[in-house]
Amino acid sequence: MNIQKFKFLSLIFLSLTIQLVAQNLDEQNFREAVKLFKDKKYQTALVSFQNFSSKENPNQTAAKFFVVKTFIELKKYSEAEKEAKDFLEKFSASKYADEVSVLLIKSLLEQNKYNSAFNQAVKLIKSTNSISYRVEAKSIARGIAKNYLSGYDIKDFLEKENEDKVKAFLLYTLAELYYLEGQSDKAKNTLNQIIEDHYQSDEYFLAKNDLSKDEKQEQKDEVVVGVILPITDKDGKRNIAAEEMLEGIKYAFHELNYQRENKIGLLIRDSKRNERDIQNIVEEFNSDKRIKAVIGPIYSDESEVVVSSINKTDLVFISPTATDEDLTENNDQFYQANPPFTVRGKVFAQYIYLKEGKRNFAVLNSLDGYSPILAKSFSDEFQKLGGNILVKETYRSKSVDLSRQISNLIPHLEHLDGIYIPLSDRTDAEVILSEMLKQNVLVPVYGNQDWLNAKGLETSSTISNTLKITSDYFIDFTDKSFVEFNGNFLNTTGKEVTRNVLYGYDAAKFLTTVMRSIQPTRKTIKLKIDSGLKSNGYHNNISFSKKKRNLYLNILNYSDGKFQLIEKYRGTE
Repeated sequence: MNIQKFKFLSLIFLSLTIQLVAQNLDEQNFREAVKLFKDKKYQTALVSFQNFSSKENPNQTAAKFFVVKTFIELKKYSEAEKEAKDFLEKFSASKYADEVSVLLIKSLLEQNKYNSAFNQAVKLIKSTNSISYRVEAKSIARGIAKNYLSGYDIKDFLEKENEDKVKAFLLYTLAELYYLEGQSDKAKNTLNQIIEDHYQSDEYFLAKNDLSKDEKQEQKDEVVVGVILPITDKDGKRNIAAEEMLEGIKYAFHELNYQRENKIGLLIRDSKRNERDIQNIVEEFNSDKRIKAVIGPIYSDESEVVVSSINKTDLVFISPTATDEDLTENNDQFYQANPPFTVRGKVFAQYIYLKEGKRNFAVLNSLDGYSPILAKSFSDEFQKLGGNILVKETYRSKSVDLSRQISNLIPHLEHLDGIYIPLSDRTDAEVILSEMLKQNVLVPVYGNQDWLNAKGLETSSTISNTLKITSDYFIDFTDKSFVEFNGNFLNTTGKEVTRNVLYGYDAAKFLTTVMRSIQPTRKTIKLKIDSGLKSNGYHNNISFSKKKRNLYLNILNYSDGKFQLIEKYRGTE
């Protein structure tokens, strides 16, 4: 063997040796990264996994998979989503692809991207060759649909789908949603479609089984409550407040149905802040005789559309939050669980005159927003009861000088029992309190719920510690019954209780209270509501007057830096 050939072979041997050593070292480092992951040292493990996944090597796809898993463990769901999508684009044939798809679905759910998560689950149903992953993907997708999507959403997916096996699954999921929404006829028709058109699908036998269970169920025995909420707006954007109210409504009926043999269903419709859609929903609800009452809408402009259509139906509508003054005029079926502003001023006047026994008051109100409405209704009612309004003053919101208005109170100080100051802007409070202190006008202050977030209360404690206000909501987070409720709600829904959840829950709880004690028909429900029935709520109690408006308000006082509940007070009309 000549020297040149020997050198060449030596170089090849040396190169192979270096590669083998490098591979062994890489394998050892990768195993160490996996151990770090198992030891929950995620941040350190992530650096190693990212290094392996960024270059071609035997562990590249495994490392990329662990990058996704690690971001999930770190609760960095947007990063996990990005990495998972990149994995599926580059390594779709990998043995890890199915598991990465599941992780992608989880990351999307954690970001409340429900449509995208459902879509990814459907993609997994299509792409996987594993029976177990297909079953898991279907289970996940059905869970997403039941908890977060509507029949309209599933129909959109159906219209875009071409594969028969996926169509059968989507149809079955749609049927399940129809049942949840109280539309049993549509559910049965959808199941029949599966039987007729998809007899080779997994869902064929499920559909046959479900239909056999329903044969003895008579539609006339069903009781359903309609729900009309703007889940999305005209541009298709989510309405978080409406979603939270819907969670509260669902939970109230979950409590009712939990140990009830004859369940009460919910038929949920998205108004989309669209007048024509609202009119169509009212017509649909009216024609469906299973529906005995309706919760919603929540906005006053949507409520006006319902009121204009109310002569076409004998259903009652209970709005959790609409506050316009004339919604209950000239109709006998629309109820406001949130007191209008005229009621708020009036009821506070009754509380001060009848409960506190005060007779002489001043009124200082802004000329903007709802402040003039509150001031007038308070003044009219206080004087009607026999009280005296000794002085009235007004100002423009966000004024920096109120010295004249406050000085005009001084001649009446000897006789004043208090001053009613309904804010239209919380920033005005600081100017008002400062000027009262400056001019030594030290009288008890009464106001509306805008004082809850007012500025200057801490620095003007001499006056602010006399403050009493009304509010349509007050949540005592230390109350034992609320703590228990909050825990049960969280365990059931996976979500925290919010103010909007309670608006929906308390309105629905009022209706379930009505329906517990009667044979529910449209007529008997209305008669029970009109009887003056009271329902104790977490944010406020509910009891309707003859004018179909809730007369309860929370009376709060400010002391030692926080507001406290005095009582939930019911006025009269």
